[in-house]
Amino acid sequence: MDGETFGQVLRRLRQERRLSLRKMQLLTSYDFTYLGQVERGEKPGSMELAEVCDRALGVDGLLVKAYGRVSAARPGNQEDEMRRRTAIKAMAASPLAFVDQTGAVPELQVSRLERSAEIYRHLYHGSGKPGDLLSLARDHLDAAVDVMRQLPDGSLKRRVLRTRSEVATLAGRLTFFDLQRAADARGYFGLAHEAAIQVGDDLLAAAALGHLAFVPAAEHNTSAAISYLAGAADHARRSGVPLIESWIAAVESEVLGPANAAGTLRALDQATALLSRPADAAPPAWFDYYSADRLDGFRGRAFLQLGRPEEARFALAGALRGLGPGAVKQKAVFLIDIASSYLDDQPQLDQACDLAGDAAATLAMAGYATASTRLQEFRARLRPWDDATVVADLDERLGALTA
Repeated sequence: MDGETFGQVLRRLRQERRLSLRKMQLLTSYDFTYLGQVERGEKPGSMELAEVCDRALGVDGLLVKAYGRVSAARPGNQEDEMRRRTAIKAMAASPLAFVDQTGAVPELQVSRLERSAEIYRHLYHGSGKPGDLLSLARDHLDAAVDVMRQLPDGSLKRRVLRTRSEVATLAGRLTFFDLQRAADARGYFGLAHEAAIQVGDDLLAAAALGHLAFVPAAEHNTSAAISYLAGAADHARRSGVPLIESWIAAVESEVLGPANAAGTLRALDQATALLSRPADAAPPAWFDYYSADRLDGFRGRAFLQLGRPEEARFALAGALRGLGPGAVKQKAVFLIDIASSYLDDQPQLDQACDLAGDAAATLAMAGYATASTRLQEFRARLRPWDDATVVADLDERLGALTA
């Protein structure tokens, strides 16, 4: 890194994450042409760019350090850079607090809320620091309230409510799946549902209630979870988007689990059938966590819990193939579940431990409590073979990743 220019470091880190310049434009709001010029050394970049790209790529200050090293070598630049950084910090203190001089909230401010929600959504699937992303989501929710206070009822206010529902659901996902804070998640999903009902958006309401079902399910309160899913299904049917109906049925299969094998398989069949139905409308952009491939993930998990390891492996392999390069968290989960499928009546320790090691390496790229818990459960199942060489090798890999 010491011999690289700032642009070369930026390009290397971007390519390691398999992001195009146009995707970087989406995540950073910098034009992709300008980003390319910086990478080629045609433009010097700035500390602001370094800080924004650091957050987008999740590289813990590497780009800031690279830019600082390069800029320090340019005489007469430090004072200007200090002023720029001071201005950036002042803007960051209230990034969504802009109003025009008349005190009216312009459409631009509402658009900024929507744009921020889009960026958070893209960051979620590979975010290595869920706490940082949750902090951004909380600030966004507070800013949405400030904006709504200045808006009369009308289209702009409805847009703010929609983005508030979307970001509240994202915050719930972060607190439940990434950080395992169920009580906080319940509050965020409730907020998302409230905002969706206010604006009359059945899709957002279905997503909020569908996610809310996970909370009582984790508490072994299956009846409450099924009640939430019934409400979600009602909203989804009114929306005319069968893909979301299919997701709700898939969630039901996970909620029912091995305690109700017949119900689990019935829910999976229903989820599959719904995928083939014609849609009255396209699913919204924020509904990016479910597809036919993700249904294979639900199916694989169900087969695993029902003691059908070969069917589980087949389904999970299909789910893994369908993942995009940015879906780091889900990849870790699928790898762990496939590894677990090799610990059946005739355990295949080599395959199981190799896959678990790959899952741990993937997990190191993104903090995800759901996958961490499954990895711990997998390791607990290995206790009868603690003396095996492959298990010792896995422990060494796990230790190196957590050191």
